[in-house]
Amino acid sequence: MKIKIVPSMMMLFISVSAAFAQEFRPTYRWFGDVRIRGEVDMRDFNQVTAANTVTLLRTRLGLEAIPIENVRVIVQARDSRVFGQERDAGGSFNTLSDSRNLDLHQGYVEINKLFADELSLRAGRMEMSYANERIIGTVGWHNVGRVFDGALVNVNLDCASFDLFATNVGEVQPYVPVATPTSVRYVRDVGFDFYGLYATLKKITDTKLDAYLLYQWDRNQTVLGKSDLKRYTVGSYVKGKQGSIDYEAEVAYQGGDRRGADVSAYLLTGAFGYSFPGSRLSRVSLGYELLSGTPVGETKYKTFDPLYATNHKFYGFMDYFIAIPANTGDRGLEDFVARATFALGDNLSANLWLHNFSYGQPVGGESALGQEVDIVASYRYNAKVAFELGASTFIPAHNMRVRFGGADAALWGYLSLMVTF
Repeated sequence: MKIKIVPSMMMLFISVSAAFAQEFRPTYRWFGDVRIRGEVDMRDFNQVTAANTVTLLRTRLGLEAIPIENVRVIVQARDSRVFGQERDAGGSFNTLSDSRNLDLHQGYVEINKLFADELSLRAGRMEMSYANERIIGTVGWHNVGRVFDGALVNVNLDCASFDLFATNVGEVQPYVPVATPTSVRYVRDVGFDFYGLYATLKKITDTKLDAYLLYQWDRNQTVLGKSDLKRYTVGSYVKGKQGSIDYEAEVAYQGGDRRGADVSAYLLTGAFGYSFPGSRLSRVSLGYELLSGTPVGETKYKTFDPLYATNHKFYGFMDYFIAIPANTGDRGLEDFVARATFALGDNLSANLWLHNFSYGQPVGGESALGQEVDIVASYRYNAKVAFELGASTFIPAHNMRVRFGGADAALWGYLSLMVTF
């Protein structure tokens, strides 16, 4: 009898021990980065004047916590500043002052397998990035970076993944912690919301295929009785590779209403690249982009707005066209671009871009804006430390000379140090 009991008790002990061993243990991880970038700025098309010089500092520190299974929390703080900007109460520069640049960059909770294995929810302040960031991106080059306040639901199926999100990008109704007859009176909602459905198809060999439907609603009324913006954007993005050839393309259409005017605008872009394995010249590519513009005298609004894109990646590093459509005067933008990538060593690479810019719609019979050349060398010191050196020039055509009042070639450059941890 005892011989039978002992093995049974041992098996029970092993089972209980295994159950405790499999109990979930919370995990915590710190992460962050520090980036220092110095810039030399002669973008005024006047080489008689001296260069402006600034140094930017961006510091981010985050905590990832998984307190229980399928629940993830991200809290990330950010400080963005320019060297030497601290001033005291009297307005004088003072190294003992505090400009209070600290802010919450991200703060969200993510719940996976919510009610179903395929469903997840993310809510709070978050970065959002889709495809190559031509429509929605994090703008990593910027000293602050873009985030959205809202909620995102993901449905992850075998055939496709779907993101459905709702964000608030302009709140005007006040938060009132203590109710009084005056403080809780109704304030008409003239805020700005941004909604989207983004789908990524799976199981297509060597090809990424996305489709999206986005909607912006700005309830402010510059024209009485008309919302400033009720605009939808529908589009598709494809990227693939066949042997040494790679390609990508994106098409999008915008419709709706903008300050009482009908919206009808489009984006067309495509690029082809060819890689040379084992060569110093590792890749070359040719691309074309067209953002439609509004002709002079047109009653419809035909200017394509790239929404929340990372424009620095696409329209020249000198950032003359970083804020489209404001920087193009609603005339749109056409860009022919060539790129060459060089592998100069195990940790050293360089890229060369050649842009030819024009308005999508002519101004005074002239469309040409000019040519920009960008050169960037990147050096990976180790797994956590990277250096980057960039230099650019812009040769202005008639429209840029008129806009800036200068005819010389513009110059700009930077040197950056990035440490991640």
